[in-house]
Amino acid sequence: MSTRRTNEERTRTTRRALISAARQRFEADGYPGTNLDHIAELAGVTKGALYHHFPTKRALYEAVVLDIQDELYEHFDQRAKKTESAWDKFVEVFISFIEVAPEPGIRLLMVEAPAALGFQRWHDIVDQRSLPGIIDLLEGLQAEGDLAFEATSELARVLLAISNVLGTLVSQDDDPRTARSAVLPVWEHFLRSLRAPGSRDT
Repeated sequence: MSTRRTNEERTRTTRRALISAARQRFEADGYPGTNLDHIAELAGVTKGALYHHFPTKRALYEAVVLDIQDELYEHFDQRAKKTESAWDKFVEVFISFIEVAPEPGIRLLMVEAPAALGFQRWHDIVDQRSLPGIIDLLEGLQAEGDLAFEATSELARVLLAISNVLGTLVSQDDDPRTARSAVLPVWEHFLRSLRAPGSRDT
């Protein structure tokens, strides 16, 4: 094994350890209450090594946000694979986000991240990573004659905005599981109302 490959693997391992440790601390203590010394200790690295990979606390926090999103998208894909129709896949992707909204990582993503990263940066990350997939889903429905509206980026933004608001509503509620139970049927009803009248299951 080459020295370069060994160094690359060591770098990936260290970054993974730092992101995992940071996520634990950010979820437990919040962004303001998290100390980088504690993250380095939990990850088993020096503080100098932490700064080598993440020069600021904000940069490390952003890496955690991206990690949570990657985990979410994998969850969405797994849920979508269990559906039989394009329409059910569309609904399942949005519903599955609300189902996990009570988890600590979603609170971090939806409630704390806009303040920690700045709303514009958070908004840009969510847009860049979410909109293309939503547009693909809408275009697939439109191609099959299942969508009551044009599959536009504007419609995708509306759906993403509503999903974000509902996710935030549930994750910051004093009783997020009860809030989730109240939100889910309304959200599913709305999503299914976007179906073209008379369209058939595909």
